[in-house]
Amino acid sequence: MAETAATEASGPGTESRRGFLTIFTGAAATVAAGSIVWPLLDALNPDAPSEAQARMIVNVADIPENTAKTVQWDGLPIYIRKLTAQQIAAAQAVVTGTLPDPADFAARVNPAYPDYVVVVGLNTGITCALEGNSPADPRGDYDGWLCPCDGSQYDVLGRVRSGPATRNLVIPRFTFINAAQIRLG
Repeated sequence: MAETAATEASGPGTESRRGFLTIFTGAAATVAAGSIVWPLLDALNPDAPSEAQARMIVNVADIPENTAKTVQWDGLPIYIRKLTAQQIAAAQAVVTGTLPDPADFAARVNPAYPDYVVVVGLNTGITCALEGNSPADPRGDYDGWLCPCDGSQYDVLGRVRSGPATRNLVIPRFTFINAAQIRLG
């Protein structure tokens, strides 16, 4: 009788049932872990408004010459100015070795679109918004931007020319999509 009970417990099909239960339990545990981990990882992705702000597209075709457009990107004022032919020629003629923070024309503009300058519109000396986007605004001696707080002056390329500031205006990450649009970020 003892032999019969032992044979029934380890009889034919017992190994296949045990293997099936092991595989089924492992698969169920994997699905359960995935259902917990996936929402946690998905919560780390940026939401749609944040994603749109991170990759902002700006239309620059509507900017008249000698005027700038201001957009807010990543919490910063971004100035996009369209230069005139005279401003480009004057900016290229500057001897960069005489500047407090030397930078030539090619380092400050996109070579494919040299008539557009894109800079962060905050003074590099003290954090203050600059004036000079409109032709009617005070622009200082270099036809660029002027800080009303400390008197720092920047040229049309955002290069510091005088005042307490010693660094050029920051150039944000941007790319031209085409002649009419740029992407910030």
